Formats: sequence, C-alpha cells, structure tokens
Amino acid sequence: MSDGPIRAVAADATHVFVASADHVAWGERSVALPGTIVALAASGGLVVAALSIADEHDVAGQRLATRGEPGAVLVALDVATGAPKWRLPLDATEYALVTSLAAAPDGGVVVGGSFAGTLRAGETAGGAVEHEAPLGSLVSSAGKSDGFALRVAPGGSLAWLIRVGGAGADAVQGVAIAGNRVAIAGTFAAGAELAGVALPPFDDRLPFGDGFCAELDAATGARVWSQTWGGKDDDSVAGVAITPSGRVAIAANLRATMRVGTGELRASGAGDGLVIWLQPTGDVAATTVLGGGDFDGLRAIAAVGEHAIAGGFFSGTIQLGAAKLVAGGGDDAFLASVAPSGAIERAWQVGGAGREEIASIAALPGGFVAGVAHTADLAVDGAHLPAPADPNNGAALLVRGIP
Repeated sequence: MSDGPIRAVAADATHVFVASADHVAWGERSVALPGTIVALAASGGLVVAALSIADEHDVAGQRLATRGEPGAVLVALDVATGAPKWRLPLDATEYALVTSLAAAPDGGVVVGGSFAGTLRAGETAGGAVEHEAPLGSLVSSAGKSDGFALRVAPGGSLAWLIRVGGAGADAVQGVAIAGNRVAIAGTFAAGAELAGVALPPFDDRLPFGDGFCAELDAATGARVWSQTWGGKDDDSVAGVAITPSGRVAIAANLRATMRVGTGELRASGAGDGLVIWLQPTGDVAATTVLGGGDFDGLRAIAAVGEHAIAGGFFSGTIQLGAAKLVAGGGDDAFLASVAPSGAIERAWQVGGAGREEIASIAALPGGFVAGVAHTADLAVDGAHLPAPADPNNGAALLVRGIP
C-alpha cells in the first residue's frame, strides 16, 4: 500500500480492506487505482471502491472518460485475485461526488452522494471486463445540488437510482443495507422532497440545512418512510447504520440547539456529536449527545450487533458514559459504543501529541475495525504507535471486539 493516510476501511468474514488515496490493500495484495478513493465496501467475494475522478483515465485496465468536475467511478475487484470484475461510471454535467458505500450480502452495493446538473449512471464501452454495465438512468438536480442513492446489482448493472432535493443544497451522506431494507441519511434545505414527498424543515424561512433519514425498499428504491430533524444552524450527518433487529442509528452533529422528534437538544459547547436512534418504523427512539465544552463532533458510525460504534473528535475534556477523556494535544479522537437505549456503554480514546481523525469504521464478526489518520505519536488504550516520518501520512488500524 502506498504511503498516505487511511481514507476508508471495509471488512468481510476473512479480510480487512484498507484504502489510501490511490491504493486498496488486503492481506498481501495491493491494487493501485486512479483518482482518489473516497469509500470502500466488501461482500460476496468482491471489494468495491468509489473513486473521485475527472477526465479520461485507465481504470483497472479499461479506458474510461467521465464527465463532471469531478465525476465518479465504482470499481469491483475480485478478493481472491485482485482482478477487476466490473466498473460503473457515475458522471454529471457539473459534478458527482460519492460519499458512502454499503455492501449487500449478494455482492452488490448501495451508493450515496451528491451531484449537480444531470447525473448519468452506468454507461461503459469496451474493455476486457467480465460484466459490462448497461446504460443507466438519468436524474437532474432541482437546484444548487441534490443527493442521490443507487443500488448496483452483483454483476455491476444498475438496479435503481433516486434523487433527493430541491432548490437548495442537499446531499446523501450515509447509506446502509440490511436484508430488504436500505437506509439513507443526509442534509437538505427547505423545499426538498424524496419520491414526491416533502421533507419538513425545522423552519422553512431559514436557509440552513437540516438532517434527514429515510428507508428505501432494497429491491426498487421506493420510499418507505422518512424522518427529519434540525435547528437554527447548519446541521450535518456523518453516516447511518442498521442493526440486525432493524433499528437505525445515525451519526449527526449538533450546533447550539436542535429539535429531534418531540424533544429539543442543546450542545454543551460550540458543537457536539449526536447519535439518533430510530425504530424500524422511522420514529425517534433515543438520542445521545457526545461532547464537552469545546467543539466536538462525529465522523463515522457502524452497527455491531445491536450497538452502534460512533467515531469522532474532541478537544479539552469529554465525558462518554463512565469514561472521562482529556485531549492530549490539540484535537483527539474517540470511539464510543452506544446502546439502542442511548446509553454509552464503552469508550476508547485515540490520542497523541498531534491531530487524530477516525476516517472510517467497519463491522467485523464480533467487533469492528476503525481506520485512524494521525500526525504524531498515537496511543489507544495504553498501546502506542510512533510518529510517522511524514506528519501527513500517519495511518493506523484499530481492531476491537465487542462482547
């Protein structure tokens, strides 16, 4: 794997996959890819990477020209050999950005992101590829930017594509899949809709973004339900996860005050992280604020059994359940296990003299793996890693079991 910080991690029953900006590595294998890797997912004997890319490039042995500044390409690699199995361009007249991937058990993936202009998914031409993706659907943005979600079938063909948005800036920032259920989460401005159903904002007179989560039918992409939350400031979303029982956990960020369901939450400092639990029906079940007196927030989330593992950043002091964490230098990172009741049952500090960031979290059988980017020496639960030779290229994997 090339030098560089971790961009994404994924896992299946036998492998942990790690992506830097331009390589995917697992076991003793490393595959170089063009552009910048922005997300990763693994299932069904494949590892799928989402690339942010512009113009014309050789993508795993096939010459592809993408529209947009930038466009995006999905590449599926065979886990046993590293050989490409399929490629799917996602390009737009203005831009297309992938933010998140989720692996389906059959080897397909669900993709989330944002775009402007007209988004095209699925046209390829030529190349020695086992499966060619046919001409896909087209969607057009209604304003500054819209969110999109799509599902790719195991062979690389497009199953469905939807957009969410309105005249303002909207985006899908997390996707998850479990059985026949797909969850998407992101941000929207007043006037946005999903499948013809309006997303209610906190205040339709304000220009700021609110958060949303929606369940889609995995086979068709049809809307099942949607839930929104928000406040008087711009809100953000860092990911979404689904537990085996069908609960949905969202990693969000709280600024000042926010209305979630019938309750109102207040940040302790300039900003806090927030885990929102939804029932399988979409109703709000519990909320957990993760933060202290400074500026704190969440970067990633994954479901491990019926718990959510949330990863974020903090400075100063933060209380996470029974654990009191004190940042060692600048910002530190943390991981927390949050129960469906909202209780924080365990926390891990990821800190050092420099800056640490939880780049990605993926579930493993019985636990999870987190990818950490760090600029100086790193300590996790008493285990230490030395400072990287280049402060911009520190990378670490944290693997933990959850009893």
